Amino acid sequence: MSRNIICDVDSPSPDIWYGTLVVSNIRYDDDTSVTIQKLLGLKFKSPKATGKITCDVSLTSYEATKSQVYPSKPSEDVNDVTAQVHFTEPHTFVHDDHLTFGIVGDLTTDLDTFKNSFKLYAESLPSGTVIVKVATTPDPALTDAQQVVYLERDGTEDTILASAPGTTESYTVEAYKYDVKAADLATSDETTVASALASPSQVEVQVGGNTDIGVTYGVVQKYSALDVSIGALSQPITTERLHVKVVDDNNATWFDDFLSPNGTKKLRRLPVSGSVDISAQITLNDVKYSAAQNVQLSQSLIRVSINQNDIKAENVDTTGFVVLPVEIQTDATGSDVSIPIRFASTSQDVIYKQQISIASNSAKFDVPVAPGDYIVKADGFIIDSTVYGVQAPATLTVNSDGSTVLQLTTQKGASLAVRGFPDILSYGGLTDLYDLSGSDFVAADAYAAFKYAGNDGAGDSDRYLEDDPATRKTIQLAEAAASELKHPVLPIMISYTVNLSQGDDFTHLQNKDALMYSFGNLILSMSIANSTATQSVPVGYIVNPDFLGECQKGPTGEMIKPEYDMVVREPLQDALKYRKVDAEIPDSVTDTLKGYVVAVNWLIRTVAPKATFGWQTNLWGVGKSDWIYKKDDPTGPAEMAKETADYVKTLGVYSGDYRPDFLAIDRYEADDFTQRAYGPGYCYGPYEWDRFYDFCGALSLELQVPVAPWQIPASRIPARTEIVNDLETDHWGSGGTYIFGDPAIASDYHNINPQILEITPAEITTHPSVEDIFASAPPFDLSYPSYGSFPLRGIFTVLLGGGSTTGIVKSIGKTGEWTQSKVHDYMDNPVPLSY
Repeated sequence: MSRNIICDVDSPSPDIWYGTLVVSNIRYDDDTSVTIQKLLGLKFKSPKATGKITCDVSLTSYEATKSQVYPSKPSEDVNDVTAQVHFTEPHTFVHDDHLTFGIVGDLTTDLDTFKNSFKLYAESLPSGTVIVKVATTPDPALTDAQQVVYLERDGTEDTILASAPGTTESYTVEAYKYDVKAADLATSDETTVASALASPSQVEVQVGGNTDIGVTYGVVQKYSALDVSIGALSQPITTERLHVKVVDDNNATWFDDFLSPNGTKKLRRLPVSGSVDISAQITLNDVKYSAAQNVQLSQSLIRVSINQNDIKAENVDTTGFVVLPVEIQTDATGSDVSIPIRFASTSQDVIYKQQISIASNSAKFDVPVAPGDYIVKADGFIIDSTVYGVQAPATLTVNSDGSTVLQLTTQKGASLAVRGFPDILSYGGLTDLYDLSGSDFVAADAYAAFKYAGNDGAGDSDRYLEDDPATRKTIQLAEAAASELKHPVLPIMISYTVNLSQGDDFTHLQNKDALMYSFGNLILSMSIANSTATQSVPVGYIVNPDFLGECQKGPTGEMIKPEYDMVVREPLQDALKYRKVDAEIPDSVTDTLKGYVVAVNWLIRTVAPKATFGWQTNLWGVGKSDWIYKKDDPTGPAEMAKETADYVKTLGVYSGDYRPDFLAIDRYEADDFTQRAYGPGYCYGPYEWDRFYDFCGALSLELQVPVAPWQIPASRIPARTEIVNDLETDHWGSGGTYIFGDPAIASDYHNINPQILEITPAEITTHPSVEDIFASAPPFDLSYPSYGSFPLRGIFTVLLGGGSTTGIVKSIGKTGEWTQSKVHDYMDNPVPLSY
């Protein structure tokens, strides 16, 4: 006789904006205990969510877990939610174990429906079998082509691959009602394409049942295909993008954009006759570099490469051009240090660039400059590990009368020498503690492993912990990896003493007992590190994620002021007494919000003086995150960073006697092409990632504090020719591709897999599709890594991944192994922090 798993569901303090659904007392319907070997699955309904749905797992005993939540696109203001909780070892649920689902949505309407909707499953979610029968090939050229069938569920596509025409394949899929679509059957170069029809167009997969889908073929079309590429170029245009145009013999433009060296533009499904003219050009420092070719089309793939030998250089007529003086205000010293200056015409076709020595307060460009409007870029520089930023106008109009002067000012920033970290830009990642040998971190040659401290990962604010296995095991893993790598691997614990990650700020700030317990549990974690770690810097801490951002934007839209009253000294004293720490609390720890910040800094410096630590903030501390998407807003990241820095300064986070070592910064850790990210509006292309890291750099400069981008999604963009099976489980994204580069994507968004381009992100992104995110971005090139600029942005390390987000560990998503190899390859030629 089968037994159903039942549970109790509560919703403490639901409101129209945010609330939680808390699952506890998980048991069988005969009241016997439930033991999970690997997977607990849940299905339930939630209100239409305007933000991420989170899942926090709190167990009375410690087992490593990871959770994944997949909400459907809402229908009639209701989400169908699927959640999975994975266990590393068997776990028997007891009454007080609970799962807390954070819902950004209105739980006050029809709350009983949401509470009563929970269904729980041991080891697997209910599923059925789909049998896909594909017709025989409609053309000999398509014999080796692969047929893809999409099962679409509320806008989220699951992909089923039939290996070839003329086959019948069976697939196990989650029981659900799906729309069915079939992709065109095409050769890899799309010179032969057959339309495909899946029947029926809708199926409902029943638990344990079989569902048939057939694929038939219609008209076969023949096409030409064209690959236009830029080969390796020589100085001075080695790294310059060329403006490429492809125009047919009817004067219709097929392509008009920029391509980088070693970049390729793929044009598909073209006519099989006629010709095209291909041109490429750029003007740099008054020299025009150009090439032109004519190509006859045919029913085949035609490859055209523009190489250095094809490039013709000629001086442009500089009549009417003017001298452009440059004035520099700086307190930096170093005669051999230069500022790289680059400014490009608004069309990007005309570029001037030059190195200006900081030893000269007044200089000029070596060549005359064409009057007009330019976009200015002036990079900073590093002297003895200290970053100097350069303030320059975002745009510059060069007047025809020669009156324009380019004004530059340098600003001293952070020292990148952070204890516990090497003198190179390093990488670390989240550990799920599945493998305590640290083999993933060894394979990546990583320098840090982070994990949330305690049992519930949020401070365990309801009790003093007797032990903290998460801290012990993270230290064990880090030291095992360090032993193999022959260099330190820093264990970093994420510690909450006030958890504002789920809102309800004032309640948490006023909870004296919770603060006492969480202070005590932080002391426990530090004591374990002091007594067990053997590395010279035993442990690192990132404290109170989301705290600064939440306080800055405030629960009512107004920041919480530093003098806000809260009890700090008493719970801190009680925690010190309980943990038998003999230390006198300084007078600077007052019963205010600012006093609480001092208390955290003092506590870490007192109990773990050898530790390294930093606070964390977010790009949405200004009360919004949509600024990241705004075009024609070059100063946006700097403005948002200054607002954030000003608030951090008022709290004295990085001043006084107990100053932290660094600042961690995140946006939201989900992989961009999962619904958990693009649903609430975190779906970045190269433009948005540029602005995020510009925000990091500006914030570092304002605070003079080194920064660590944290919980950065390190997944990659799949190329057009790759197989994308499931957007949610494969964990595709853009964060890793932006950092490490991928020539398969290069500078052409058409190289991105069509399933990715078709994603519809949240309205906050201002884009109707991922395709539009990339198509409307300024010219980009993902062929090469972007990490070379990180030190100039005050970045000394990057910490990758999250609980269900691609990082270094391979157990999360399809792209984790790719990221791991990229980090390892990077270490063959790492970026120094002092030059």
